[in-house]
Amino acid sequence: MAIIFALALTALIGAVALGVETGLWYSAKRSLQTAADAAALSGAYEIHDGQTDYASAAAIDAGRNGYSTANGTTITVNNPPASGSYTTDNNAVEVILSQPQSLLLARVISGGASTLTVTARAVATQATTASGPYCVLGLDQSAADTVELSQNATAPNSQCGIASNSTSPTGLQLLNNAAIAGPVAVAGSQYALSNNATLGGNVSEGSVTVDPYASVQPTPPTTCETGQTTSAMNQVTVNLTPGRFCSGLDFMNGATVNMAPGTYYIDSQFTFMNNAVLNATGGVTIVFDSDFAMNVGNNAVLNITAPTSGSLTGIAMMGPRNGSTSTNQVFSNNAVLNVDGALYFPSQTVTIENNGSTSSSACTQVIGDMVSLSNNVNLPSNCSASGYPQINQVLKVQLVE
Repeated sequence: MAIIFALALTALIGAVALGVETGLWYSAKRSLQTAADAAALSGAYEIHDGQTDYASAAAIDAGRNGYSTANGTTITVNNPPASGSYTTDNNAVEVILSQPQSLLLARVISGGASTLTVTARAVATQATTASGPYCVLGLDQSAADTVELSQNATAPNSQCGIASNSTSPTGLQLLNNAAIAGPVAVAGSQYALSNNATLGGNVSEGSVTVDPYASVQPTPPTTCETGQTTSAMNQVTVNLTPGRFCSGLDFMNGATVNMAPGTYYIDSQFTFMNNAVLNATGGVTIVFDSDFAMNVGNNAVLNITAPTSGSLTGIAMMGPRNGSTSTNQVFSNNAVLNVDGALYFPSQTVTIENNGSTSSSACTQVIGDMVSLSNNVNLPSNCSASGYPQINQVLKVQLVE
């Protein structure tokens, strides 16, 4: 009996030890899952706040919970997720953490393996929208006058509001009879009205409004277009096809330019002045490759319809991401913007002034680091049923997987 008891006790102790070791693996798994959850939320909040360095934010949060590459953890961050139900959600962040665990008694029955890898995965994304859609968005998060309407400027469509991501008390400012009929969103808790300025819609405070084009990064061709007319005036009609225009475009004095569908990369100048007309309604995106200011005005007419498919869906004109807010993209002096799509200048200032107007039958989105509408500008856009990416304010981020 003593011999049998001794043999049985050895097996019993081994089973208990193996159970304890298995429990340690489950404990490590729970701890790793907690860190993955926190990291995914951190990355999603980074996108929610209009930032792009979501991977670093997720890695920093994982490190705060004790898991970093320094202690052998493998950290994988994907936007959008590489697997699961949110692979097409550009606001979703997937975090996968893996860490090896040393085997003790289990090494005896594992065929000699010394480690076991424990893995945890989490996905977080933006949840309910608070209000919108918006047709104007200022992206700067701290500047005064990130969005300013003044001197009788109006946004008269109650279905399309205006948003400012600045937390400055004057991050959204209306002056001198300016009026907004639709909803308003500010990232802070204040905005400024003076001299008969009015708001007609609901005001949402305390949360940023998401840039729907934040992940878009077009790549220009390596060679410049040759053989196409890039400058004309005096009633001349020019037909262009897509490509990279290194010397830019310069059309004045009643010239008419017809652009075939596609993407046009402009390296230096973009001038449409003195009754010049641009017709680009077949699905066109005009991309400015460098930090220069356009010249559009003096009764110029821009007829542009953005693509409805592909990576540039919804973008009619786009500026560089590494430009300067001191570069002012101005549409002025009776410019007519029959633009169906976004005027998207994420690092520059966008100004529409001096009787500039947009079409009430189109979805004209105006997005810039800062946006200014002044001197009788009328922006009656309606984007509620456009099919383009919507500008909406998001209240929260949540774990979904």
